[in-house]
Amino acid sequence: MNEYTIKVIERIQRTPTAVTLRMEKPDGFTFKPGQWGYFTVGGDCGKVSRSLSFSSSPTEPHLEFTKRISDSDFCQNVEQLQKGDEVSFRGPMGNLVYEGGLDKVTFMAGGIGITPIRSILKHAVDKGIGGEKFLLYGNFNFEETAFAEEIKRWEKEDPGLKVIHILKDPPEGWEGFTGFIDSRVIEASVPDLPDQTFYVSGPPPMVNAVAMCLDELEIHRDRVFKEELEGYEGMV
Repeated sequence: MNEYTIKVIERIQRTPTAVTLRMEKPDGFTFKPGQWGYFTVGGDCGKVSRSLSFSSSPTEPHLEFTKRISDSDFCQNVEQLQKGDEVSFRGPMGNLVYEGGLDKVTFMAGGIGITPIRSILKHAVDKGIGGEKFLLYGNFNFEETAFAEEIKRWEKEDPGLKVIHILKDPPEGWEGFTGFIDSRVIEASVPDLPDQTFYVSGPPPMVNAVAMCLDELEIHRDRVFKEELEGYEGMV
């Protein structure tokens, strides 16, 4: 597996607590939508490494990762990065990959677990990948919903994409789902459950809870692909 050193292009504030670090894409580097890299960032806390999904699509000219900012050493270093600073990474890795080929597919993301799914959906829009696609996207509130406007635009561009938001703390007058992604939400939102293939991404408790719901709904396990984002156990 190759290791690359690349320069920071910009840092984008996605939500009050989530940032995107956009970087140069190395010449000749390729990856599949949904994969991840092992990033090392230097700063006042020394060199700190972390595995992070690419939130960018292979169709885009840059690489990026998007994460919640905490008080971890890695995050403190990310906060210090400026345009032109260097970041190293190894990759690509990961099997939560979708490049088309299914008539019915459902994506379920909890909070910043949207990152690999953002890569997949952006790739699907850019490549005109057809089929029926559902996105169940759970967040604390709309302010903390990363890529919300972009996803709303894709829903208009792709007639096969339907997005369902689930909010723990919804605004006044909210008529959508509240709480978390559970069996109730899945059954009410996704038709033809036995024919769907599911991609689930988020903090380990969320991924495990959704997997249990899919078991209860008698979805065969070979139709469920999962990505657990470590380090977000206490977050939506």
